[in-house]
Amino acid sequence: MLIVLVLSSKSFVFVLQAVSMIFGFIIGLVSPIRKILIGDDAPLRAVYSSVSLIGDAAIPCMTLIIGANLLRGLRGSGVGPLIILGVIAIRYIIMPLLGIVIVKAANHFGMVDSDSLFQFTLMLQYALPPAMNVGTISQLLETGQNECSIIFLWTYAVAAFALTLWSTIFMFVVA
Repeated sequence: MLIVLVLSSKSFVFVLQAVSMIFGFIIGLVSPIRKILIGDDAPLRAVYSSVSLIGDAAIPCMTLIIGANLLRGLRGSGVGPLIILGVIAIRYIIMPLLGIVIVKAANHFGMVDSDSLFQFTLMLQYALPPAMNVGTISQLLETGQNECSIIFLWTYAVAAFALTLWSTIFMFVVA
């Protein structure tokens, strides 16, 4: 679901999450709006409670979407094994190595604090499987759904082993 905003004859396309984030910032920053919606004695606290309940369902819904994508990937697609191996190699070999170099360089130049846990977390981001936003976008645009599904299937299957290996390596690097 895309929301199109037209401002002064220019059209901007915003994803629903971005629009929600903008509304959240506005509500959080503008004190009168915040006092109307948030708090035990707020007049519109029912709206806030309802939105909060809907937001709590987001993670289970994303889990269902992941399951549906992985199931579609089991049925196969036109993606060749060489492409899948290339994606896995880039995602789980080249990207984590690049992450080590980037985080260590940022630490060397003083852009990142020398906290080991913070550096580990930054490095770990480079070893994670692809984001579900890619699958959501392919479903919204109704193109490449089968290809995304098969790539998700294999990258998530390899992720269990790759994350274990890279977590060990990252701990050794930051220690």
